Amino acid sequence: MRLELTVPKGLRGKTELLGALDAVEGSEDAKSLLRPILEIVSRAISTRIQQEVFDNFERYAQNTNLPRQDLGDVRIALDLPETGLEAARGDFIDIAMAGSEWIWQTASDGRAAAVFEVLCDILDEGLAPVDQQTLLDANLADLAG
Repeated sequence: MRLELTVPKGLRGKTELLGALDAVEGSEDAKSLLRPILEIVSRAISTRIQQEVFDNFERYAQNTNLPRQDLGDVRIALDLPETGLEAARGDFIDIAMAGSEWIWQTASDGRAAAVFEVLCDILDEGLAPVDQQTLLDANLADLAG
């Protein structure tokens, strides 16, 4: 599955997404797929090395010197393993609901909660890249509306 998404720049450096993942219950399959994606967002890791970081996350998890994206929104561009997604499908919805609720309760950050929930929804449903940004934008627009 291809994940291509641009998330708001306000999530750079925020720890709420990872905090939510740590705070909620869910399968290790689902969490191990989400963790590197959320790290990429939080650290705004350059698209040039995102796939390498995702594929070898244990090697890069503690590396604080990874190239970052320029200022502005954070772009995600990853090829995700279908076998891992299949094993985790169904768990993403529970993680999405509990995680977004945790973010609302601890940080009152609607944008972070929406991004967390939409990322989980995309992975659970296996949405095509053309539909991913539309879903996120609609959720963010609902918050602003």
